[in-house]
Amino acid sequence: MFRRNCLAMALMSVCGTMVHAAEKVGIKPETVPGRADYPELRAGTQLDHLYESMLANGFGISNPNIGKDKPVVVIVSDTQCPWCSKLWSAAKPLQNQVNFIWFPIPVLRDLSIDQAALILSSEEPWDAMQHHEDHFKDKDFRGINPVGTTVDKKYRDEVWTNAKIARWSGLTTVPLGVFKNSSGKYIPIPSGTDTEHIKKIVGIEKDVKELQ
Repeated sequence: MFRRNCLAMALMSVCGTMVHAAEKVGIKPETVPGRADYPELRAGTQLDHLYESMLANGFGISNPNIGKDKPVVVIVSDTQCPWCSKLWSAAKPLQNQVNFIWFPIPVLRDLSIDQAALILSSEEPWDAMQHHEDHFKDKDFRGINPVGTTVDKKYRDEVWTNAKIARWSGLTTVPLGVFKNSSGKYIPIPSGTDTEHIKKIVGIEKDVKELQ
């Protein structure tokens, strides 16, 4: 009897310690508050900082043949991210109507750094990015293979610069696109956005004001 009581007390003590330890870990991901205007984004995500800082100081990949008068969309992504690849597919039909600028950051794997650096170092980064996406679903290797290719360290540094900007902007998920409309409002293009919704956001078919 005494032994059972001691065991029960010990278990209660351990459970109490676990609960206390869990409380110290912090807020569970599903309880982190979202932005009031865009609930799909975590509170603290600074769309304006992300957009302006990436354009000013980041290292992006864009269609070299796109006109300067086209709408600009900044997109932060990871080369190993399936949802990023889906957003690429959604944006692809509009690549001659919208200036999508992709800023790679490493989130999922170390391989993301190598792939991003290789793409940025290419003579034609946009073509390299398209090649990567064309082979994203390959069974043997997801996307462009950097193994055996030497890339100057400066391109890895460029990837890390993008990552720092993303972190300082409060980014907690990829992909995330941002469009700045004619009124100066920054509108997110989150994971799962399809082609038609992108059209609406950038105002290709309808006035973007209807989304405000």
